[in-house]
Amino acid sequence: MSRKTWELFLISFISLFVELLIIRWLSSEIRIFAYFKNMALMACLFGMGLGLALSTSKRNLAWMFPAGLLVLSCLISFADPLHLVHVTCINPAEHYLIGTNTEGFTDNATYLDKVMLMVPGLVVLCSVFYLIVATFVGIGQKLGQLFDAFPPLAAYSINITASFLGIALFTFMSYLSLEPKIWILTCAILSCYFYRTIVQELLLVAAIIVAFVGAPSNVTWSPYYRISLSDVWIPADGDHPSFLYGRTVDVNHDAIEGAYDNSAKRIESASPAQRLKLLDYYDMLYALIGDKPRSVLVLASGAGNDLAAALRHGAEEIDAVEIDPTIVKIGKQIHPEKPYDNPKVHVNVDDARAFMKRTDKKYDLVDFAYLDSHSAFSSMSSIRLDNYVYTLESFREAMKLLKPDGIMSVTFYSTANWQQARLFKTLTELSGEEPLGVYSKNGSALTFLLGPGVDKKRVLASGYKPFVKEELKQQIAGELADWNRIGPTTDDWPYLFLRQREMTITYAAGLIFTLCIGWRLVGRCFQSYSVDPMGRTMFFLGAAFMLVEVKCVSQMGLIAGTTWLVNSCVIGAILLMILIANLIQIKFRFTNLKIFYVLLGVSLLASYFTPLSTLNSLPVAERLTGGALVLSLPIFFAAFIFAITFGKVKVPHNALGMNLLGTLFGGALEYISMIVGIAALNLVAIVLYGCAWYFYQRVSQSSEETTPAPALGDATA
Repeated sequence: MSRKTWELFLISFISLFVELLIIRWLSSEIRIFAYFKNMALMACLFGMGLGLALSTSKRNLAWMFPAGLLVLSCLISFADPLHLVHVTCINPAEHYLIGTNTEGFTDNATYLDKVMLMVPGLVVLCSVFYLIVATFVGIGQKLGQLFDAFPPLAAYSINITASFLGIALFTFMSYLSLEPKIWILTCAILSCYFYRTIVQELLLVAAIIVAFVGAPSNVTWSPYYRISLSDVWIPADGDHPSFLYGRTVDVNHDAIEGAYDNSAKRIESASPAQRLKLLDYYDMLYALIGDKPRSVLVLASGAGNDLAAALRHGAEEIDAVEIDPTIVKIGKQIHPEKPYDNPKVHVNVDDARAFMKRTDKKYDLVDFAYLDSHSAFSSMSSIRLDNYVYTLESFREAMKLLKPDGIMSVTFYSTANWQQARLFKTLTELSGEEPLGVYSKNGSALTFLLGPGVDKKRVLASGYKPFVKEELKQQIAGELADWNRIGPTTDDWPYLFLRQREMTITYAAGLIFTLCIGWRLVGRCFQSYSVDPMGRTMFFLGAAFMLVEVKCVSQMGLIAGTTWLVNSCVIGAILLMILIANLIQIKFRFTNLKIFYVLLGVSLLASYFTPLSTLNSLPVAERLTGGALVLSLPIFFAAFIFAITFGKVKVPHNALGMNLLGTLFGGALEYISMIVGIAALNLVAIVLYGCAWYFYQRVSQSSEETTPAPALGDATA
């Protein structure tokens, strides 16, 4: 391996590894980036594109990478004392808050007051976005310089191979639950090859020190989450001393679950006043339906509270499904009642939808527990881990698992009334009649019951407040929401946390502020690429491919499960497919682009008109094979189109830079799915590929017109 080959391989490896590092670490510590999940990805691509554009610049921008890495490490490591963890971002049209700084948010506040509450979040979003951009400019410039030392397809093949291995290493580190300080250490060690001056190495060392100093000692990193624990004490009451009730499990700085002692012995020893402080969520279900369920499926078993409740009420066989292996491990260690150690409990570390599709068991009770992931499935998608669980198709699959007198329970912790309405409408469409619902005593949780085994009289006589549709409609009107526009969630539109099919003010403002601020930079890039007639073609190829890739990742999660392993395997398979197409093109030198565009268009239309739900009745192997074929064929044909086109470019770094700017545009277009659904992204991709073909044809015609005619003597043999 030559030195240039090694350097191109290493810089490509580092760029992908650091990209994944920043995306995951940032969204776990500065929570606004969890709600704008692919903004960090877009920033990385934007920075790479700018760096490629500046690869021929006389200014050496290599220092921007270690300097940017240091500043990012400081911001992320000390996000809590800097009050960046829960910086507030608000959608004034929905009255829906993200964050904790809600001072001034009252019913009497003016619209302008509410809009002003968005400012801190937007400032943080834009500032960090362009800090990431600046960081990746240093990598992009070096990548562009190395790209021009190779034939285009050879350079791209090296780049893809290294990127594939970068994903593999980060996935392996996630599997081992390694901490960010190890990620930064690995990155700094690898980067030392390129950064050998004293200042640059001091910057890398400083980033390592910051990551180690800022790392809390009580935090565990699972493949999905940043997890910390805190004790929950019930204060003393007269002669009854205080006692340790359990432990709260903080996931990405949010206390969304815990492990609590609700055993009969503990409750009997507490005073009446102390009992009021205990959580009744988990036993409420059995107060509604009785102790008759003997076989139970618990989806999102978490630290084990739902399992403990089922065991207390006589369950003899429990299938516990939890997507995060680390949370299962923590539940085994800290839950006071030790439900995971009970031989009646069978643990399945898996995605809920994937488990329901595979199992052939029937249950007395299917319990949708508190599925609130607080994490997106992928950095390429706005799909959350739990989105596909609360869809019409998911509930239909669950109903098929019930015994003749079985019950399905769906519990949801809502932060807005329209979320309750969405769940109500989805379940109503499922069963054809309105589901029976009740609220927990503190009013924070709503449980719906469906199935032939539900005893309506018993539920209404339980003493819990019943769900009333007319009351909810009145509350929704006060939230400026339209009851008639709140539709059910489906596998094609799984956005449980969106009020309706729209681009909300929160998302639109975030995209506009981050992209428009950099418009001048983008304009300069367009100007610098204007000398390459293939620039517009490469831009639209990048945008279209990014859109198809995002859709493929999201929908493969639906088929195989929204687990971190599926995510990594899908992205890795896409890179492998691109590499194979490159190598085939290098070998056979195909020139007929038209046939690949036709095949690509047909495959995108086939994906659009083939609902993945039609594959659910197939066995697991056939379903996965069929789904992968439908979703991956466009990727395969698109890879050949890129390989043939990229092989004809004159300046590789220009073409790749334009392509990366296109992926930035495609990443922004992913949010269109919030309006039109996921399948419709196929049609958007067809339009983008049509634009790429149009500009390619213009370049080809221009080349033919400028080619001089051969001399007369040259035409004879």
